[in-house]
Amino acid sequence: MTGAQRPSERGFTLIETLVAFTIMAFSLAAMMQAFGAGLRNIAVAGSHSVAVLQARSKLDELGTATEFEIGEQRGEFDNGFRWRVAVEEAEGVVDRFSPLGQELRVYDVEVTVSWGEDRSVGLRTLRTAGR
Repeated sequence: MTGAQRPSERGFTLIETLVAFTIMAFSLAAMMQAFGAGLRNIAVAGSHSVAVLQARSKLDELGTATEFEIGEQRGEFDNGFRWRVAVEEAEGVVDRFSPLGQELRVYDVEVTVSWGEDRSVGLRTLRTAGR
């Protein structure tokens, strides 16, 4: 058996090599898609965190750095995120008196921060303010 090779000594055939490369190509494409989706989710999560922080900041600023008034206000942050603040008297909530004897009203406050075409975060709370 000098010129003939035994079946166990032969290498891969062309068909086996093509099949292996095809399987590898599909596997790499699926992994790249998953990696890209992961990166997009990280970007969305980062934007969501920024929006929550900005909404909380706007809520904290209400009544201290800006005037507390009933109605709706809109604006835009420096980074392109848009905000909306809606303030109305809370229904069904009784007037309260502060320890200093000042009469207080209870207000329903909603802050919404949006970005992109269809993404937004909203925070809602009750706040008290003097008359």
